Amino acid sequence: MTRRRTIAPGVYEDAYGYAVRWRDRGRPREKRFPRDTPIDRLKAYRAEQQRQVADLTVPTGSLVRDVARFLTTRKGRPSFKSDRAHLRPWVHRFKRLSRWHITRELVEQAIAFWRAAGYSARELRHRVRILQQLYHALDGAASRTPCDDVTLPPIPKPRPISVSDDVVRSVAEQLWKGEQVGHLRDGKTRARYLVLATTGQRPAQVMRARREDVDLARRLWFVRPAKGDGGTTLYLNDDMVRAWQVFVEAQAWGAYDSRSFAKVLRRNGWPKGIRPYTLRHSVGLGLSARQVDLGDIQSHMGHSSPATTRIYVPGLSARAQAASEKLDGRLGPSFGLSRPTATPDDEEKANEREKAPQSARGRAARKHAVSSPLVKKQA
Repeated sequence: MTRRRTIAPGVYEDAYGYAVRWRDRGRPREKRFPRDTPIDRLKAYRAEQQRQVADLTVPTGSLVRDVARFLTTRKGRPSFKSDRAHLRPWVHRFKRLSRWHITRELVEQAIAFWRAAGYSARELRHRVRILQQLYHALDGAASRTPCDDVTLPPIPKPRPISVSDDVVRSVAEQLWKGEQVGHLRDGKTRARYLVLATTGQRPAQVMRARREDVDLARRLWFVRPAKGDGGTTLYLNDDMVRAWQVFVEAQAWGAYDSRSFAKVLRRNGWPKGIRPYTLRHSVGLGLSARQVDLGDIQSHMGHSSPATTRIYVPGLSARAQAASEKLDGRLGPSFGLSRPTATPDDEEKANEREKAPQSARGRAARKHAVSSPLVKKQA
C-alpha cells in the first residue's frame, strides 16, 4: 500500500503524484494530478468541485428541525414566546416538508386558509414576518424566501378607543398594592405603565429609551424614532417627572414582553378586549378635549403626518363641540325630533328657562311645537 501525505484538506501526495478528493452527494470522488502541479491550483480545483456539488444538492431536513434551530437563536429575547407561537401554525401545516420545498404558492394558500378561518390581518402579518426571519437567519440576510412578494391582507385603520381617567388611576393603584404585598416581582411593570399613561408615547419608544435621553433637571425626554417618524422632544410635566422617577428607581430600561405586560395589567383591572396601547389614544383625546391645537398634538404624539393625528385624535375638542351646538335647532321646532334624554345639568338649565319671563313670540313658538303633527307622531 502506497503511503500518502496530507498537503491540504482533501489534497494528498503519494509516490505517483497528487490526489484531490471530495464527496458528491455522499459518494467519494477523486482526481489525479502530476507532481509538478502547483498546490494553489489543487486547492482551487477542489473548491470549485465542492461549489458545483453544493449548487446541485438540495438540503434535506424538516421544517420542524429548522424551527428548533431558529428558536435556539432567539432564546432570551422578550419576543421569544410570541415568535414560537407564530411559528407553530407553520409547523402544523408544513411539518413533513423541508423549508426548501415551501413555495410562495403554498404560503399564499396558508394565508388564505387562515384568513377564511377568521384570523386577523395583524396576526397573519406576524406569521409571515417570523417565517421570513427564519429563512434569513438560516440562509443569510440576502437570501430569497417564499414569503417575498406575498400579498398580505391590509390592516384596517385603528379606531380611536379611550379608557377613562378613573380606570387609568385604578390600575396604577392596584399595581402599587401588588408591589406592596409581593404579587409583583418588582416595580418595573408599574413604572412602564406610569410612563405610558402620562406621556402617551409608544411602548416601542419606552423600550428604546436610554438614561441619557431623559433629562429630569430640564424636564425633557428626547424620544427616539419609531414606526417611521423622526422622534420628538417632549416636555415633562409634574406627573411625567414623577413617573420617570419611578421608572429610573425601578431600573425599567430595555425591552419587555408586551403580551406579559398586558396580562399583568388585566389582572389588575385593565378592561378586557382593550389593548394597553390605548393609553396613547387616551392622552391624545385628552389633549384634544383641552383645546390643544392639532399641530401641537401631532408634535406631542410624534406623528409624521397630521392625517395620522386626525385618525387617533378625532374632532372631539371643545371647539368642535361648540361648533356643533351652534347648528342645534336650525331646522325649527317642527322637524319631528324628540329631545334627547336630559342630564342633571340640562334639567337645571331648563328650570332656569322656565322661571325666566318669556316673550309673546317664544310662547307662540312653543305652542306651535307642541301642536305639530310630526312631534305628536314622534311622541
